[in-house]
Amino acid sequence: MMLRRLHGFTLIELLVVIIIISTLGAVLLDRVLFYQEAAEKAAMEQLAGTLRSGLHLQIADRLLKGKTADIAALGQDNPMDWLAEQPANYVGVRFAPQAGEVAKGNWYYDLKDRQLVYVVARGGHFAPNKQGRKEVRYAVRVVYARAAQAGRENADKQEVNGVILAMTEPYRWF
Repeated sequence: MMLRRLHGFTLIELLVVIIIISTLGAVLLDRVLFYQEAAEKAAMEQLAGTLRSGLHLQIADRLLKGKTADIAALGQDNPMDWLAEQPANYVGVRFAPQAGEVAKGNWYYDLKDRQLVYVVARGGHFAPNKQGRKEVRYAVRVVYARAAQAGRENADKQEVNGVILAMTEPYRWF
């Protein structure tokens, strides 16, 4: 009669299993953080697209009402005011806030520079700006074209060619 002895895991086998599970957990965590950052970037860019649509609606509204002279005034507006409902992560108007004054992952309107700013929350793949801050800045810019009139007295006049929501400095994220 043969007796078989059943043994559990040896200490080395248990260590190997723990190392494999730890490695898989670290890879999973890295991927989750990567996709969270990618989702943050997508949400930020989606809101910027929504604001651009809001700008076009503001221009169309002024054109329909015959208030073409008021189009240039859009350059002084806070773009968040064009939305029917402001996003939950918009903290309002600030005047030149210091670094860290606005929590990460939030938008604010900088009244000093007249710029809409997004403070990056998960910026592992974001290159900081010239001031070392991880933020994206947008401004409403009025685009002018020289008046195409033959009279010399009108040569220096400019007419509004359009209004855009533009990044004030390019950013690199991923």
